[in-house]
Amino acid sequence: MTNKEIKELIENAYEELKDNHRYVGLRFEDKEREIGEICENSKHNPDREDPRDYPEYGTEEYENLPEFNGTSAWDLDISDMHRTWFDSNYMDDNEKSYYPDEYEHCYIIVGNAVNNHHDRDYDEIIIKNAEVKKIIW
Repeated sequence: MTNKEIKELIENAYEELKDNHRYVGLRFEDKEREIGEICENSKHNPDREDPRDYPEYGTEEYENLPEFNGTSAWDLDISDMHRTWFDSNYMDDNEKSYYPDEYEHCYIIVGNAVNNHHDRDYDEIIIKNAEVKKIIW
């Protein structure tokens, strides 16, 4: 898929879901999920310098991390989405996206409550009882 195709899928899903759900987020992960599945709480790594620096899933180091009261996702407030990784200043719309190669799955998750924290990543949202509504890939 190209960046433009992924962006359109996500924007269309957001438009479809935003009026019926208070919070809509984009979640990348390697776990396979189904529509309607409730996501477990995410782990938190507050001592890292780079947001991508995370212990490997399933390792003892990962299991010992503190847990959020909700599922971490990119906040899909459309204005924020354009300022971050879908901004054409950073990515060519017609290039093949590297996201499907980097992550096995991408989901749109929704919920009606959040548990945000003081040191969350830029554009991060922690959705309580997050439900999978769309599978992007």
